[in-house]
Amino acid sequence: MWKVFCPCLLLLTSILLSVTEGAVLHSSSRWILDSNNQRVKLRCVNWAGASEVNIPEGLQWQPVDTTASWIASAGFNCVRLTYSIDMALNPNQKVSDSFNAAASSTGAGSKLTALYNTAVSKNSFLSSASTRSTFGQVITSLGNHGIMVILDNHDSHASWCCSTTDGNGWWASASGYNADNSRYFDTNKWLSGLSAMATFSKAYSNVVGLSLRNELRAVGSQDQNSHADWYNFIAQGAKAIHAANSNALVVVGGVNYATDMSFLYSKPLDRSSLGLADKLVWEFHSYAWSNSVTSDCSAYTTLLGNSAGYLLAQNKAYTGPLWLSEFGWAQVDTSPSESKYVDCLVKYMSGNDADWAVWALQGSYYVRDGTVNHDESYGLLVNNWSGWRNSSFPRRLGSMFSVTQTP
Repeated sequence: MWKVFCPCLLLLTSILLSVTEGAVLHSSSRWILDSNNQRVKLRCVNWAGASEVNIPEGLQWQPVDTTASWIASAGFNCVRLTYSIDMALNPNQKVSDSFNAAASSTGAGSKLTALYNTAVSKNSFLSSASTRSTFGQVITSLGNHGIMVILDNHDSHASWCCSTTDGNGWWASASGYNADNSRYFDTNKWLSGLSAMATFSKAYSNVVGLSLRNELRAVGSQDQNSHADWYNFIAQGAKAIHAANSNALVVVGGVNYATDMSFLYSKPLDRSSLGLADKLVWEFHSYAWSNSVTSDCSAYTTLLGNSAGYLLAQNKAYTGPLWLSEFGWAQVDTSPSESKYVDCLVKYMSGNDADWAVWALQGSYYVRDGTVNHDESYGLLVNNWSGWRNSSFPRRLGSMFSVTQTP
């Protein structure tokens, strides 16, 4: 599909670029490049921070620096760090108050408030920190370990994502309003939140990009106007980020839970008019349940190519870097269907040498579905964040860690 250069190129440790000090990246054709026009391949892990407590997960288990060090030692060069608009627009909320509010809203009660004290024992700065300054502490620690950060607006109302009834799926001011899917997705607040986080990011040299929104999803009569609302609001969001931080990459996903960007083939986004001729990165998601996988991978390969992979074809109006910003599978007791999905995905991603971010780092959540210390079966870390849930994971990705293509 796209030419693959020598697969025996350098291992990850020998091609890891030192881009976190004053890093300003840009896009050119299908590549992400540094200021010397050398390729920077994103090999990331997702670190969730968009749920009810409104700080990055896991601080009750390990000091921030311990987790940042683990990420670097595991071979990742970036983190997709998720946040909510709730947090972005209430940046001075004390972490203690955020825990208390989450304890009430989730029904977790005293178990969650007790977790705050445990988190403070591991990370003493939390005793006086705000939610957003906690993000700053995490970003700084990641930068100290050579890790880039892309801030991802995961939702508006802080909660577990994603469904078509969580109120975070589609812009409330778009056509076909549906309360179940859009009641929290206030467009003006979203734009203000993007601008606030882009402004915040300027203080951290290792924040290299911001994404507009995680897993946009329409229901009913939403998005029935040839994606006119998508083009309209994506343009507004991109302008908001770029106006606040012109150095940052702007990451744009499609529709149907970020699995479909096929419509850009016939109607590319006008990047030049948005000031993003060299700043835009496409993102898409793929899980075993979101893409059909057959025994020979052919249907899966065709589906990925038609829905997003074609964006890597060079010298087209739609060409751009394509970042698989979410994929993953149960790290223990992986099902046969998931195993086949992994085989097909690794083959596809390795063949195109595309950028990626695995879901997820976190071995557990402060609270999810009312359960404190809720286990994450997709987590690379065990429940208490002390080490690999499945140490074979890096080998499972094979050459996805390597750089096999360059401009």
